[in-house]
Amino acid sequence: MKTRDYGRIFFIFCMAGFLLGILYTNIMSGQYLSSGGMFSEYYMSQYLHTEIQAEEYFWYILPIRILPLMLLALAGKIKFRRWAATGVLAWTGFLLGILFTAAIMQLGIKGILVCLAALLPQGIFYAAGYGLVLWHLYLYPQIRWNLTKTIAVAAVILVGIILECYTNPIFMKIVLKTI
Repeated sequence: MKTRDYGRIFFIFCMAGFLLGILYTNIMSGQYLSSGGMFSEYYMSQYLHTEIQAEEYFWYILPIRILPLMLLALAGKIKFRRWAATGVLAWTGFLLGILFTAAIMQLGIKGILVCLAALLPQGIFYAAGYGLVLWHLYLYPQIRWNLTKTIAVAAVILVGIILECYTNPIFMKIVLKTI
């Protein structure tokens, strides 16, 4: 199978999860979301007036971002590594479907901007790091893991964490003040 075909498979699993997240949110959680949540006016005004201590936030976020990556790496040691990669892709799509649907249900089209602001710029680096690990899990034994890949994943995830702690709160406040 060609590399392009594996990229399509990744996209299909992620989009299938995304669709399921949209359906789940609309069918199962619609009334709950309309009563409040993280996209409520109160929550967003509290976010605007909260001063985020980046150093403390860094130490809070670090284990939250590293633990799933370590579990995924451990999944690479078992026989069902492709299933683990597929599950992570579908689960990520599912959660993104819930996030975007909840935002649109509560904020309308502005919800898309809020979601994009919440995911950028760190999401690009997280996607690159996780993508490399998932790619390895899916293509093993054709692709072997090495020290260079370990350093690359660690570096992009660390950059993502730093951006999430130091840049994203500023970016989010700008977007929330604008809308």
